[in-house]
Amino acid sequence: MRSLLPIVLLLTACQTSRSTSATITGTPELRPAPAPAATTIPATPAAAAPAAVQPAGKWLITLSAQGSPMDVQVELIRLEDGSWTGTVTSAAFPPFPVSKAVLTGNKMVATLAIPTGDTATMTLEFDGDTVTGEWAMPGDGSRLSGKRR
Repeated sequence: MRSLLPIVLLLTACQTSRSTSATITGTPELRPAPAPAATTIPATPAAAAPAAVQPAGKWLITLSAQGSPMDVQVELIRLEDGSWTGTVTSAAFPPFPVSKAVLTGNKMVATLAIPTGDTATMTLEFDGDTVTGEWAMPGDGSRLSGKRR
């Protein structure tokens, strides 16, 4: 009797399909799609960024007070915590402090406690070593301009 093994192997190898079935039961569940993979955005070259404003230092500013031209020296100091302080001096009055100063972009608004008890403000717009803007207090004010000393 011949061996049946070659026939069994041939029949097994020639089998072309099998049938399976699955039954799905229960309530479908909606899940969010996975988040897309993070992409790396190339850094902007430093040359494309605008130059940072550096207002710290001494500025000689010309303004008008009570209708007369006046030169004042403004010294601006940046503190370690990033806040600003300073002093305004002139031959016409004693030095008085900058009580508050906020720098936004190239523009600084400085609040000054003046000897009369009032508050004055200086709005300074920096462009390199030049400054323009205005100052104001109750009953007075004018445009101003100046240069770094």
